[in-house]
Amino acid sequence: RRMPGDPLSPHERALLEILCSGKWPGTTEAREQAAHARWGGRESDECECFLVDIPGHLNLPRIPKRSGGPFATVDVHDGDVALGHLNLWAVDGLLHSVDYMTFDVPDERLPALEQLGDGPFS
Repeated sequence: RRMPGDPLSPHERALLEILCSGKWPGTTEAREQAAHARWGGRESDECECFLVDIPGHLNLPRIPKRSGGPFATVDVHDGDVALGHLNLWAVDGLLHSVDYMTFDVPDERLPALEQLGDGPFS
């Protein structure tokens, strides 16, 4: 059984790295935090979506304050069919969670890397 503070799985780490790969204010800080990110648990038992734990003792640079909404989003698709969005949330300047918002099917599993769009947007 996984516990908060455990390492991210390779798939979770890859998704987080893609979400942090943008080129807008805060992405440099997000990438620095992501390099040290740990698994923070689940927000619900119905989804593989996960909380991100950034070890506080590292005193990493914070993402500059921004207005609401996800910090980064990647489109998820299956061929020409749009399935939803993978979102990265930040709270108080720290990476907080990765969630998968589907359009019409349950979002129980995180998307495969090959289902992700060309890159993140803010």
